[in-house]
Amino acid sequence: MKISEKVCGPSRCEMRKRNVEKLQNPKEAFNLSHSYTTRFMKSIRRLVCLSGIFLALQGFALAQEIQWASKLDYAYNAFGTADWSGTQALGAPDVAVMGTLDKSAFRVKEESGFANLIVSYATPQKVSHVIIIESYLPGRVTEIALTDVNGSKYPIYKSKAGSATDRYRALVIAAGTEYLVEKVEVSVNTVGAPGWVQIDAIGIIDAPDLSAVDAALKKYGNFSAAEEISFSSEKEALGPGINTEYRETKPIISPDGNTLYFVRQFHPDNAGGKRDTQDIYVSTKQGNDWSPARHLGDPLNNRDGNGVGAVTPDGNTLLLIGSYDKESDAPASTSTNNGSVWNDPVPLRILRYNNTSQYSDFYLANNGRALVMAINGPDSKGDQDLYVSFLQDNGSWSQPKNMGAVLNTRMAEFSPFLAADNKTLYFSSYGHKGFGSADIYYSKRLDDTWVNWSTPKNLGNAVNTSNLDAYYAISAAGDYAYFTTDKGENRDIYRIALPGEFKPEPVLLVRGRVFNKLNNEPIGAEVLFESLPEGIAEGIANSNPRTGEFTIVLPRGKLYALTTEAEGFWGENESFDVTSITNYAEITKDLPMVPLQVGAVVKMNNLFFEKGTSELLPESIPQMDQIVSLLNANPTMEIELGGHTDNRGVPNANIRLSQDRVDEVKAYLVDMGIAAGRIQTKGYGGEKPVADNRYEETRALNRRVEIKVLKF
Repeated sequence: MKISEKVCGPSRCEMRKRNVEKLQNPKEAFNLSHSYTTRFMKSIRRLVCLSGIFLALQGFALAQEIQWASKLDYAYNAFGTADWSGTQALGAPDVAVMGTLDKSAFRVKEESGFANLIVSYATPQKVSHVIIIESYLPGRVTEIALTDVNGSKYPIYKSKAGSATDRYRALVIAAGTEYLVEKVEVSVNTVGAPGWVQIDAIGIIDAPDLSAVDAALKKYGNFSAAEEISFSSEKEALGPGINTEYRETKPIISPDGNTLYFVRQFHPDNAGGKRDTQDIYVSTKQGNDWSPARHLGDPLNNRDGNGVGAVTPDGNTLLLIGSYDKESDAPASTSTNNGSVWNDPVPLRILRYNNTSQYSDFYLANNGRALVMAINGPDSKGDQDLYVSFLQDNGSWSQPKNMGAVLNTRMAEFSPFLAADNKTLYFSSYGHKGFGSADIYYSKRLDDTWVNWSTPKNLGNAVNTSNLDAYYAISAAGDYAYFTTDKGENRDIYRIALPGEFKPEPVLLVRGRVFNKLNNEPIGAEVLFESLPEGIAEGIANSNPRTGEFTIVLPRGKLYALTTEAEGFWGENESFDVTSITNYAEITKDLPMVPLQVGAVVKMNNLFFEKGTSELLPESIPQMDQIVSLLNANPTMEIELGGHTDNRGVPNANIRLSQDRVDEVKAYLVDMGIAAGRIQTKGYGGEKPVADNRYEETRALNRRVEIKVLKF
């Protein structure tokens, strides 16, 4: 058996090695083991080379410099025509003592007024960040817009005027343009916060991250990159179908953006009436509006405080706050939908769970494998901290792990929400710098330890107020954010449109249907997805047993294989390449299954070969391991591996190629301990097409390996 020298996960290589060593022929076992090890070491060397290239490219990116404005196109309400004029905002920062009045900076003519600057750059370029050096009385920049080389204008920043606590600062606004920026327009408002405002310089940069911007700024003085979040739109309260005279809070939006769960507090329609602390309601999107909210009723609502922590992408499972089982003290539960009604909630089992606070919040990641919570645990920094727990093989959850001092303070952090990219975390905090009460922040997970996070960023005064702001949630598309804001005695639910530069990383949303290929009947099945070629489990979903429908979300950066599991059936798997998507996307892909019986034929979509050869790629290993598991679970089953090509080329050569390919698959199965007599192989070449050979998109369907059940 030949495995291509493309990168293969060490765990898979070691697994093959262990199985080979079990062969009775020691010499053959040694030769095969040596072959696998050699190929694996070649892969490692390739990775080292690629790492060197990556580091070189990274060094190039970090070397990016700030380009400062070189020409003044327009200035309104400048203090002077030479000193303090708009031309003083050109070039690099040159104020002698930052935080003081200096004629080398642009100064607004009036202590209470408006000003505007438009500056140009010698070399139009893509821009990751815009940098405004506010040398005196920062916080009064209210709008920033970019103009490209074709004259198109793009607003990227809008904020209310206010007083910043710093004496001076570098205001950094993320832009993330694909177009070439030629001009930057800056608007200043000192009416709401009077003072002699100064701007010393206006720069643009194309840098990989904020740390690179910070490094570039250090060359010009004691600046640090003070990035601010900007929403070009204003938040809007949801309509009367959602918000009432009572308190609405804790919105959770489904990943497809079409269903909104939330709670109403002390509402007369609650299960316990006006004395009931909170019940769950649901509304569905109808165009741009939301339907009148519907009380979810029994069994999800009772006289206790009820709430939804998360909804899975398929919409078939809810994470619920609290235990509905009087015999259990579990802090959270799950309920599944059988196609028409919600089943009785089942308590979660979290190992060594300990919360000394009367409050708790939970959020289930879209992949169903990480549970983020806000509790006061044994190692909390003070009040509620953010913790994470992971799904175990037996269905329980691991002991909660504190997510670290970057996120957690001595005051309460709560209402966590992990975006569909599985990296961007939104939460509320009383302890981080904000506008008064609890504010909403976001942070990026930097590695797989779940304790290394980027410095939390306040979402700004377009979202946050001096009152409590919390329970921020966004759909997989990242088009709108939903959150709660206090209004004195009342709380309402708001939404705000997200600009592109502040959305989480793009994901692929896959919708489809699991069904019996023989009669088109829906099947309730587990839909699992794993990364290739490593075969690492990434998540799980469940298809609706009444409709067969499922939805999953695949984060950017990996090649994924989808597999279906249902008792008595075998599924045709699929793969999706999400390594380099640049925008959110949705696709539909059905997953047919066939009953496990004599004559059943299943297409193995996740077997991959080097083009024009019989060499198996490492991405094929998870699919072949599934065949091994199936044959081990059914020890009397016998199969035929059928190889097929399209009709291009010489027919006899196609037959030889298809035969060689299925022989390679058989060799792997035999290496893994399956008796050779249980596997027949047959190369059909292009004799049995299943699609039109005239077009590549359909011709590709003819290049396949199928498994036929001969005995069961």
